[in-house]
Amino acid sequence: MKAFLPLIVLLAAFVAVHTAISRPRIRDPLVAWLGRRWYGAFHGIVSVVGMAAVFWAYYTAPYLELWPPLTAFRAIPALIMPLACILAVASVTTPCAGLGGDCLPEGDNPAPAILSVTRHPAPWALVLWGAAHVIANGDLAGVLLFGIFLVFGALGVPLVDMRRRRLCGDDAWKRFAAASPNLPFAGPGPIDWKGIGWKPVLLGLALYASGLLAHDWIIGVQPYP
Repeated sequence: MKAFLPLIVLLAAFVAVHTAISRPRIRDPLVAWLGRRWYGAFHGIVSVVGMAAVFWAYYTAPYLELWPPLTAFRAIPALIMPLACILAVASVTTPCAGLGGDCLPEGDNPAPAILSVTRHPAPWALVLWGAAHVIANGDLAGVLLFGIFLVFGALGVPLVDMRRRRLCGDDAWKRFAAASPNLPFAGPGPIDWKGIGWKPVLLGLALYASGLLAHDWIIGVQPYP
């Protein structure tokens, strides 16, 4: 297990740092000092550097099979990742849909665009990405890496909800939560396809296609059976 120690340590550090800078006692002063835009840039840099370190540890970890990489399992990411990529892109292109959780939609429609599908597009993108790759890989390093992102995304759901409720007020939060579901496509009302538009769908599919083309070159594994 010593060979997996760098991966375990870096994953723990990644989670600890992101949890710390997302806590109100640390996040709120940083936002006040840097502003929302620069805090977002800071958060993005921390994420990129952390993920680069984690993936380096993943590549250097030995292969220890937990279950065989069946063809059917390897097909799962091909089915799930298009939706994950669309959700990830929509979380960036749609106002109040990101991980910040510091605002709610304004106007008559409490759940416009992707928020009519789910109020947590970014966490669900992480959950889908992590779950699909845990099943497809079947080795210990893969379970550690993708499993932690699955858990990280799942834990982000209640944390973002609590932040929205705290910052935006109980009444505004209840109005939003009643119209925007947690689980994707489980909303009480119709999906706002017009508000979503083609941009996040096309960009999400382009992101997925880019991942397919670069997967073998970057990861060293073909992403399809």
